[in-house]
Amino acid sequence: MSAPTNHTDAGLFEAIGSFGDVAAEDDDAVLSYFVKTEAVDEVQSGSKYVVVGRKGSGKTAIAKYFSQPQHDYVTDSPSLRDYPWGLHGKRKNLGASDIESYVSAWRYLIAVKANSALLAQKGMKMQTDSQRAAREFLEENYGGITPQLGQILRPAKVKLSKRTFAPAVLGNQLGSIEFEADGGGIAPELDRLTDALLDNAKTIASQTGVPKVFLHFDELDQGLAKLDDRRREMIVGLILAARSVRTDPAKVPLFPVIYVRTDIWEELRFSDKNKISQSSAVFLEWDPDTLLEMVNERIRVKLWSNYNWDELDDGNLMRGSQTKWSHIVSRTFNRPRDVIQFLNHAIKLALKVMPEADLFENSDIQAAREPYSRYLKQELDDEITPHWEEWGEALQACSELSTITFSRDAFHEAYGKRKSKLNTMEADDALELLYSFSVIGYRRGIGGGGSGWVFQYTDPDAGWDNAASRLKVHLGLKEFAKLREERAG
Repeated sequence: MSAPTNHTDAGLFEAIGSFGDVAAEDDDAVLSYFVKTEAVDEVQSGSKYVVVGRKGSGKTAIAKYFSQPQHDYVTDSPSLRDYPWGLHGKRKNLGASDIESYVSAWRYLIAVKANSALLAQKGMKMQTDSQRAAREFLEENYGGITPQLGQILRPAKVKLSKRTFAPAVLGNQLGSIEFEADGGGIAPELDRLTDALLDNAKTIASQTGVPKVFLHFDELDQGLAKLDDRRREMIVGLILAARSVRTDPAKVPLFPVIYVRTDIWEELRFSDKNKISQSSAVFLEWDPDTLLEMVNERIRVKLWSNYNWDELDDGNLMRGSQTKWSHIVSRTFNRPRDVIQFLNHAIKLALKVMPEADLFENSDIQAAREPYSRYLKQELDDEITPHWEEWGEALQACSELSTITFSRDAFHEAYGKRKSKLNTMEADDALELLYSFSVIGYRRGIGGGGSGWVFQYTDPDAGWDNAASRLKVHLGLKEFAKLREERAG
């Protein structure tokens, strides 16, 4: 990392430059913060193997942290970017239920990557039969000891020999395993080969003193235009395969970790989902305080000093006696990505007005709202479109109502005018889906005769109220939708 500009000769903002990349995984400055989080501790201990979070909540940043070499265990982060999902769809166990039909293929893939990760250790020397068997198997079938994830299920058949795993799978004969059985689907011998590979990985780990092998599977949503039934089954298959490998005490101390976007997780349906949610999943949730800690860490890294947010704020309150920090966070979904984007707009605009700027003024925060609002709409496009392509018509209906708060009846009328022939979503269903992505919230009575606004991202356990009559568009979309903050009449 290069030293920042000396802020005795330039303003603090010029020294900071930006608060980092919106994609936190591309910014080394964020890793020093994530190392301190409870989520990292739970994954590292092996107690959690599913990481669930909304886009921009830090899943890939955590996966990137674990991709760095660790001194006390082996870790690998095979990317699912450009993964051949179509090919994987053909590697199906036709004898299993739909929800478990892809478990065998994933278990084989995990077993191959475990042997690969162990052989790729720095300083590994080929000394034992297990190490030689793994190397020969990988080189013969994949051309090297570190195959890309997309290569592993690609061969039509897997070659075996007496020196590798043929005795355990096929008896003493030389030969191979066809991936596809005669009647379609994967061959039954694949499970026996997987068990042999896992046993081999366990032996290598024991011989080399490796207590744990971590495999981090991220970017399940890359290239996902629509979450269809087959993709759901494949994702569930990966989760169940990870559990199967982890819970078998006779196998390698192997810890696959699956990173799943919140909206995808909510669409998955399988019998043990609630059990996994309660005992084996970590949900990435942020609040204003933890977001402020993350920003302060970035400020310290950027300035190489003990500066924090308070020293960049001129102290003046926004309209309504609101601090600048509260004003910013109220326009986010409590995600690092949103906060970073807002601050990057604010610092860029502040420097444009005053190149020697040291402090955020109210005008800087106000000016950042419009470009930030466009960003938030684009983020929602990426999240919602795979589930509902015409969702923009619902947001247009909200715009037509002019105010950030509105009634259910008014939305029904405006949405009915905007709804196209291709849009099959009825008004009440549209409101529920908008709520699930925190585009809107609803008014709910609270103790003492008061009331408050409920949004999914701040109160995920509240659920949607089908009877709610007063609704509100998220503040971050106010500028994009050209809404006023006055209450509807």
